[in-house]
Amino acid sequence: MPIGGALDHENPQIMREFVERSGGTQARIVILPQASALAETGSHYVHQCLALGAGQVVSLEFRQRHAADTIENLRAIEEASGVFFTGGAQMRITQLIGGTRLADALYRAYLRGCVIAGTSAGASVLSKTMIAYGKSGPTPRDRIVQCSPGLGFTDRFVFDQHFRQRDRLGRLIYVVCTHPGVLGVGIDEDTAAIIADEQHIQVYGKGAVTILDGRTISESNIAEVEARRPVAVGHLTAHVLTAGCTYDCVNGNAHITVVPSLSDE
Repeated sequence: MPIGGALDHENPQIMREFVERSGGTQARIVILPQASALAETGSHYVHQCLALGAGQVVSLEFRQRHAADTIENLRAIEEASGVFFTGGAQMRITQLIGGTRLADALYRAYLRGCVIAGTSAGASVLSKTMIAYGKSGPTPRDRIVQCSPGLGFTDRFVFDQHFRQRDRLGRLIYVVCTHPGVLGVGIDEDTAAIIADEQHIQVYGKGAVTILDGRTISESNIAEVEARRPVAVGHLTAHVLTAGCTYDCVNGNAHITVVPSLSDE
């Protein structure tokens, strides 16, 4: 459940959806606040999830790699029905958790059906290929983006966040051109792309989700372009989906629907 960042805390519809999907009053939620530099981030999400009806919520507050693999942390993940990565800087998450026993426990939790969610930086780390750094702009250019390994819950998608608000189309196009077998998923603020069984995406929230399908690319000059010049690409398929719309990741089919805006509810 990658989320585009800037969650609405006055009308927390997306966090309510996360709590409900995690089990509601029976939910056992783990917050991982490592991306954030603010000490109160973890406790904020603990209080919010409890206020939204979650049964149990705990924040794992370690900030050093050696503290990741404690028995308490591993047990919390093993018992979790929902895991939430907060926003901040995605490299903080991967350098603290990547390659640890905790990372293995998180992946096992995902395989058994635990809901894995993350907002902003927490969305970026969910995929195997992660956007680590990049520049804004609508046009793909040489060196517009730098990728690194994420936590690897999926190898089918690459997630970008704050998408429309920070004008990140160009860098996501570049990533898809270099990895045509993955789907680029650009998520607007206060919006979620809810993924079921790596086959279907449902859009939830106030903004849009942009899906870039590189499997249809006919040609590109990306291998030859240098010196930060623009990149050309032919037959890249794009979909822009809003709340209630769904996407079939296998067949590349989008279903467009109209639902009331969350801001109007």
